[in-house]
Amino acid sequence: MTTRVVLLCEDQSTDTFVRRFLHKRRFTMHDIRTLPLPSGRQSGEQWVRARFPDELAAIRQRSNDFLIVVTDADSHTTAERRAQLDRECDRGGIPQQTASDRAIVVVPRRNIETWLEFLDSGVGVDESVTYAKRFSASDHRALADQLTESATRNSAFPSPRHRRLPSPARSTGN
Repeated sequence: MTTRVVLLCEDQSTDTFVRRFLHKRRFTMHDIRTLPLPSGRQSGEQWVRARFPDELAAIRQRSNDFLIVVTDADSHTTAERRAQLDRECDRGGIPQQTASDRAIVVVPRRNIETWLEFLDSGVGVDESVTYAKRFSASDHRALADQLTESATRNSAFPSPRHRRLPSPARSTGN
């Protein structure tokens, strides 16, 4: 059975970037489901934080699905942003994410634009700087292609034809 990926992202630019990365890793449009992006009533970070416990609980019930959550660190460390997600699980009575969950939380520091700047320039970036949103959707796709090529050279990433993607270990670093 094909593995499906559920994406929980803060905004369209992040969704475009992650979808392209997954497509280049041979996931099809049918393999990827993006949860509806937040409307203008709340920030993307708040929306992801509020949805995370329910989506984590749901993924635990579906044996072939995998959850990818992408939420910017903003002015926090990645550990602080992950702790916020854990507290939301506690508030909702949902057990916190464990290494056995088919879920990964990706926390770009400061935000996804930091990653895009790095991929575009190829040199170090300052994670405390807020980079302008200067990249178009086609730029996001091209930069995701670049990341895919780098990931292909440097590590093994399972194809969607596996029955179950391995559970990633949670990072606790900044």
